[in-house]
Parts: sequence; structure tokens; C-alpha cells
Amino acid sequence: MSTDLTGRIRDRAATLGFLALLVAFIGLVLVPGWQLANRLSTETAALKLASEHRSQPEAMANDLSAIRDRLGSGAYVGQALRELDATMHELDSALAQLEHTSAADSRAWREARTLWPQYRRYLEPVVSFKGLPYRDSDTGGAEMTPGGRRLLGDTRRAVQASHDSGQKLTAALTAVGTQLEDGIASGSATLRMLMLTGVAFACALVALLAYFQWLKARHEQVAIEARNQTRDILSTVKDGLCLIDADFRIGSTRSAALSTLFRRERFDGLYFEDMLRDLVPEKTLVTAMKYVKLLWGERVNENLIRSINPLSEVEVQFDRDDGQQDTRYLEFDFHRVKGDEGLRHVLVSVNDVTSRVMLARELKESQANAQVQMDMLLGLLQVDPHQLMSFLDESGAALGHVNSVLKVPARGDLEFRDKIDKVFREIHRLKGEASALGLTTVESRAHSFEDMLSGLRDRQQLSGSDFLPLVVRLDEILSHLQSIKDLAGRLDGLRATAILSPTPAAAEQPDPARTVPDLSSSLEGLAIRIAGDRGKQVRLVTAGLDQVPGDYRKAVRDVVIQLIRNAVVHGVESPDARNSVGKDPTGVLQLQFRPRDQGFELVFQDDGAGIVADRVRDAALRRGTITAEEAQALDTKATLALVFRSGFSTYEGSDRDAGRGVGLDFVLKCVQALGGRIGVATAPGKYTRFSITLPAETVRQGAVA
Repeated sequence: MSTDLTGRIRDRAATLGFLALLVAFIGLVLVPGWQLANRLSTETAALKLASEHRSQPEAMANDLSAIRDRLGSGAYVGQALRELDATMHELDSALAQLEHTSAADSRAWREARTLWPQYRRYLEPVVSFKGLPYRDSDTGGAEMTPGGRRLLGDTRRAVQASHDSGQKLTAALTAVGTQLEDGIASGSATLRMLMLTGVAFACALVALLAYFQWLKARHEQVAIEARNQTRDILSTVKDGLCLIDADFRIGSTRSAALSTLFRRERFDGLYFEDMLRDLVPEKTLVTAMKYVKLLWGERVNENLIRSINPLSEVEVQFDRDDGQQDTRYLEFDFHRVKGDEGLRHVLVSVNDVTSRVMLARELKESQANAQVQMDMLLGLLQVDPHQLMSFLDESGAALGHVNSVLKVPARGDLEFRDKIDKVFREIHRLKGEASALGLTTVESRAHSFEDMLSGLRDRQQLSGSDFLPLVVRLDEILSHLQSIKDLAGRLDGLRATAILSPTPAAAEQPDPARTVPDLSSSLEGLAIRIAGDRGKQVRLVTAGLDQVPGDYRKAVRDVVIQLIRNAVVHGVESPDARNSVGKDPTGVLQLQFRPRDQGFELVFQDDGAGIVADRVRDAALRRGTITAEEAQALDTKATLALVFRSGFSTYEGSDRDAGRGVGLDFVLKCVQALGGRIGVATAPGKYTRFSITLPAETVRQGAVA
């Protein structure tokens, strides 16, 4: 710990020393050296200028002497005047440039600036001469003009001034040059010192840079070792690990298990949403992204929102090479990664929990099976043994018939749909009888079978392969019935040995006198159960069931079960609705069987809401049972007859007691199979009554009255 602290202090001191040296190098060497170099450059240029123009006064004196001599001899003076004028302007320009150098601060420069204007006043009349200094005459030849005489006089005065002011000006310019030479020499010496100082600073900086290079190499080695360790960890860990940034983009550092879990190699630049898009349902994806966005909130408590993680155990689907899909279960965990400036990343941890999920499901199924076995045992204890055995035998025969129907080949859509209707009626009968006996395990399996049939009925096109899942489910129901039969057999053995309750050995066949009360009791229990599921109250009143002939008992039982279902679901109102219209909260179902001339009559009536013809017509239109033209042509009687159509129901949705469109269709088929007739009468808000007439002997025909 102390070694690391010492190392950090040493590294920081070296960094601060480097920065201090760098600042000192810039402030003490580079900046002054740059300024001094600029000054030396300027002074060198000024020295050159002063050296070149310090002889200008002497040149002007020579030009003046030449002009004077030429005027005396009558020679041409124009060229000499122009040269004098040019020399004056050159000296003007040189003095103007020297004024912006360090020479402008010297005494010699100030003297030169004073002498030159004085000297220049003598030169200006000479260089400003215009015209001709001579003229020709017939008597005397060439003679000087008045202007020429003035020029000669100005020239002589300028020559006289040059002996005094010109020599002093030359001396002043020479002194300025000497001063500039001294300044340049001093500046050069200072620059050499700065260069030596710079070399010293550079050596120190190079030493520090060498140290930093060594330090960088050491840190890089440590970083490489850390990176290798991180790589070893990420390649070994079984969890899928990755970081996502504020844009939900997956980082470059991730575990090798991530590729295995998601069955892909490339994650660079991939967004977290895109990684999940093809694996989870859209609804789950939307919820997951909302949850991840929550994690970036500064005020969000990570531990509090962990319980609402939508990806804590999510089902994903992977495509396999054989065209099938592989289902896995992944568990996502999220942890926020914070730095000095706040939240930086979110660490995503992914685990494959398929084994755990499957084990939990197996355990749950085992518990459910155990509970089912217990419920089945308790249910069997409440069922009359003879009725139970009769139900099992009849159900076995019915399911055998269903199996035969499924095996019959069908060639067209109508044959396929006819097969569905036949199977639907048999399964619906089985479900109704199981419900009446209280065998909920059989009822639930039959209801699940109906779900599959309903799905097939809603398809636009059917094929033989669509019915294969039904065979598997049918085998499951048969196996369940066999297990019930085995359990019932063991219970009979217990009863025979008086372990539970003695059962007379002679009662191997059902006694007709005993089945009727049991039928009334089971039907009343069915009505109360269905009403209780819907928050309703009903009371079943029966009469004459003891007069049902033996050949009709099973059919009458099946018909009444469906009529009770239909009445409780569609007819009887809720207690609040009944109270609002002045009815008793408990609905009354009346069932009466009585002999008639040449046959029997079964009447079933409820005091519920009745059947509203318009509602039936609207439901038929909505379900596609009839067309709009057919609906307009229907009268009330024909409209009520729609309730017997296969697949028709006014109940929205479907459950185990309604919504399949099978109940009244099944009733009609049963009545027709007995050669009977069925009629329906209703008064909206008051009652619905089904009247069934049966012949004295079974005749295979019937019609709707």
C-alpha cells in the first residue's frame, strides 16, 4: 500500500516538474529568444540601411559641386539635378525607416534628425528649379538667364552649407551605425546565453520525457497484463457480460459466453434493442427497453426496481439448421456502473437458466399432478360408483367413436368441417356429463380439446395434418379416463372390504330407482356451479325425472345439461340486474318430464332475460352465419331458429360453459336422433322455454318447430 502511494507521489511530482520546466522554458527561453531575435533582425536591417546611406550627404555635396561647375561653364545640368533629387529622397526614406528602430532613441539619431531638415532647406531651391539656365543671343552667344543666375546662387549657398551641415550629418549617421553595431553585438551575446539556457532546459525535458516514456511503457505493461487477465476472465466466465452506454449501444468488451448464449459473433456497434428484437415478443421488448431507460435515471434506486425486471426469466427462440426452433430461457441482470462524473455504463449479465426453469416446471407439474390425483380422489368419493362406471364406459365408447371419425379420410373442405362438427358434439357431450358429475379434471381436458377444435374451425383452409394434434390430445384423455377407472376400481375394493363405506355386492348394476334422485342432485350441483362462476344465483326445480324411460335417460341427461348451461350463461341475469327490474335475485330453472299422447314431453324454462331476436340477428351477421340479405328476410321465428346453428353463439369470448356454438346444436342433434321435435318460446325480460316432444319409440328423424 505504502509502495503504491510513494510511486503515485513520485509520478505526480515528475509530472509537475515537467510542467514547471516546460513553462519556464517557454517563459525564460523561447519567448525572450523570439523577441530578441526579432529585435536583432530589425536592428540588422537598420544597420544595413544606416551603412548604405551614411555617405549620402557626401554624394549630395559632390552633386552640388558638379551643378556649380556646369553652370559656370554653361554645360548641361539636368542630369545632375535629377541625381541630387533622387539622393535626397533616398535619404528621406532611410531616415523614416530608421525612426522605427532602436536607433531612434540615440543622441546621434536625434542630431541627424535636426541637421537634415536644416541642410535640406538649402537643397530644395536647387532641385526645385524649372526652366532653362541659358539662352542664346545674336551678339554675345549663349548667356545665363535670370533663372540660371538664381540657380547658381542657390547652388553656391548649398555648397557652403554642405561643408558644415553635410559633414555633421555624415558623422551623425556614422554614429547611429556604430550604436546599432554595438546593440547587435550585445543582443547576439544575450541570444547565445539564451540558447545555452535552452539547451539546459531541453536536456532536463529530454530526461523527463525519457522517464515518462519508461513510465508509459511500465503502465502499458500493467495495462496489457490487466487486459490479458480481463480477457482470460471474460473467456472463462459462463455468464454473458457486456456494457451498454447511454445510447444503449453494446460496448467492445464482453465475455465469450455472450456469443454462445445469443448464437452470434458480431456485436460491434449493435444496439441492445436490436440484439433482442428477433428473440423475444415485441411487447416484452418494449417493456425491457423502458426498464433499461429507467436505469439511467439519477434518482432511480437500482435495488427497488430490480423486482420489476421484465427480463428476469425470459423465453427466447433460436432458429436451428433443421428449420425448427430451439427454446431457451435467459435471465438478464442489470447493474449501473458509476464514475466520478456520474453514471457511465450499465453492466448486463445474462445467464442461461433453461435447466432451472425446466426443473421448476417439472416440480410444478409433479405438484399439480399430485394435486390432480388428490382432487380426482376426492371427486370420485362424491360420485355414485355406478354412475361413475357408466360414465367411464360411455365416455370410452364416445372417444372411440371420435377416434374413428378422426381416422376417416376427408377429401374436401366440407368433409373436414363435418368431421370437426361430429367430434365437437361428442367432446361437448363428454364435457357436459363430466361437469354434471363434478369430474373437473375430465371437464378441463375436454375443454382444452374444444379449444383445439375451435381453432381448426376458424381456419380458412384445412388439411389432414391439421388433425394430428387432436389424436395426441385424444390419447391423453383416454389415458386419464383409464387412470380414473383404475382408481375407481381400487375405491370399489376398499368399499367392498368396508375400509371406507360398505357397498352391497349385489349393487353391481345401477338401480333405476336410485339414478333419478342422483340425476336431479347432479343437475342442481351443475347449475349452482356454473352460476357461482358468473356471480349469479339459481335454483333448479325438477319434476317427472323418475318417469324417463331407460332408453331415453342418457339422451335426456345430455340435453338437460346443455339447456342448463345455456340458461345460466345466456338467460339468468345477475342479482343486481334482477333486482333492478323487480325480480327475485335467484333465478329459477324449471325442468319437467311427463308422458303425452303417443310419446313424452320435456319442458325446460328459465325466468331470465329471454332471447332478443335483434341481438341474435346481429350476432349471426357479426359471426358470418348469415348474410345481410338473409338477415332482412328472416322473421322472428326463423331468427330464433339460428340459435341451433352449429358454431353460433351470442356469447362474446369462450369459456368452459359457453361461447363454442355447440350447446344448442348438440341439443338439436340429440332430439333429432331420438326422432323428436324441439320448439322455443321466449318473452324478452321474462322467460325462455324449450319444449321437446319425443315419440314413444325412437325414430331417426326430427324437425325444429
